[in-house]
Amino acid sequence: MQMKTKKLISFGKIFAIAILVLGIIHDIATFTPLIKGGLASLAPADLNAMIYMSLVCGTSFILSGVVLALLLKKVEQYAFLTSAILVIGIFLLLSGLLSVVYMFDNPFAWIALFVNLGMFIIAAGLKISLNETTNKMKPNRSGNMYRPL
Repeated sequence: MQMKTKKLISFGKIFAIAILVLGIIHDIATFTPLIKGGLASLAPADLNAMIYMSLVCGTSFILSGVVLALLLKKVEQYAFLTSAILVIGIFLLLSGLLSVVYMFDNPFAWIALFVNLGMFIIAAGLKISLNETTNKMKPNRSGNMYRPL
């Protein structure tokens, strides 16, 4: 395993934990006066819908962080996991971009964008790095795998 890949995995685990923490903060903030108080002017049904959407958003970060942390533990042994990691990275990148589009003045949106962009870059780097390593393994005439010099 290349040193670059090991560093990407280490940074990926840090970012996965950061995403998990962002999700926890988001879910807790849903019930603070800052958020819930600002929504008090909504009709009860609309208020419940906004609370639901806020909780789902935070929970998607929590779930993404947990799944990424678990996948990153096994990606060295199973390179095919990079595809799942990249799909989650794309989801997080889109989430981060849309958070800034719809909540430009919200500092949490910018934090989410930068953390999620970082995770996407790590996921893409892992996919490239592990594909290069896998592609270097070629079968010889007897069908055994060898690494060319």
